[in-house]
Amino acid sequence: MSDTETISRPADTMRERVGETRVKIWFLISANRWLVTGIILAVTYAILLLVHVFGPSSPQKLVTSSAIGSLFGSMVIAIVTSVTLVLSISQFVLAEEIGPLGEQRERMSNETGFREEVEETAGIGVSPAQPSRFLRTLIETADTYARALEDAVAESSNPGQLEEVTDYARGLVEHSQKISDELEDATFGSFQTLLPVLDYNYSWKVFTARTLRDKYDGSLPEEADEAFEGLITSLRFFGPAREHFKTLYVQWEIINISRGVLYGALPTLALAGYMMLEFDAAKLAGTTFGVSTAYLVVSALYVLTLVPFAVLLAYLLRVLTVMKRTLAIGPFILRETKQVEGVRNEASSEIQAEK
Repeated sequence: MSDTETISRPADTMRERVGETRVKIWFLISANRWLVTGIILAVTYAILLLVHVFGPSSPQKLVTSSAIGSLFGSMVIAIVTSVTLVLSISQFVLAEEIGPLGEQRERMSNETGFREEVEETAGIGVSPAQPSRFLRTLIETADTYARALEDAVAESSNPGQLEEVTDYARGLVEHSQKISDELEDATFGSFQTLLPVLDYNYSWKVFTARTLRDKYDGSLPEEADEAFEGLITSLRFFGPAREHFKTLYVQWEIINISRGVLYGALPTLALAGYMMLEFDAAKLAGTTFGVSTAYLVVSALYVLTLVPFAVLLAYLLRVLTVMKRTLAIGPFILRETKQVEGVRNEASSEIQAEK
């Protein structure tokens, strides 16, 4: 790597790195899922009113035809189908958790071994059991090695030549402190545990640490090289830890989806049955605010039968967004960012030179 290449630190939050608005990120992942469910239902109802007011319509059709029975009859089929689908997904989640003694023991051994490696690297006796505190331990361990790296560079004979390393270490400490504060008192099951983890771009940090270590190979004092080694090791622990807790979180959310859909299924089925068996739109004559009263009531009741689908959509929006943002594990960066300018061009030149 040439000495002219520079490190460009990306933004500290996932939202800034992907270039999306606060409202979009809030709606997709940060907002309470029941609030998002309400928003989805409200928007659906508003659309029904808009097409009634501005589109060609015939309110009399509600009274003179069997449209209401056909509409809610199809909803009964849709609700039963969706509940069956959700139950199938729930069974898949349960199947992942149920296994013979050997598999459970292997899982236990893997998790225990991982914790012991973290404890050795962090220099602590016992790592925390709570997910948020365990993740804070990993971040604080990286923070400690970054401070040691900065001190080692400052005490070297050529700190001016290693200013890029100092900037990297300072930026990592600053970001680590911010994420660690956000994880404090976070409870697993709430999204407040996972959101700061998404903001912690450990992939870029691993890539940049390895890049700087290679770039200044031979110029780094021994203490700085050791600090780099510890920093890279601690950051590498963060990847599998994040994936483990993300998997648990997704399972947690699937259970919430299943419960939400099941809670809403029976009331909406009862409502659809009433609309098919006894509802008489002819008794809702007149208008309200210039809109047919019958249409207002039927539309509102129809929207209520959409509750299971709205719950499913609200939770899936969050789960799918999280999965998209965490597809890669390790020093792989799927989005275009300015980490090291000219790296790919230089690599191509080296390959051509070898031919």
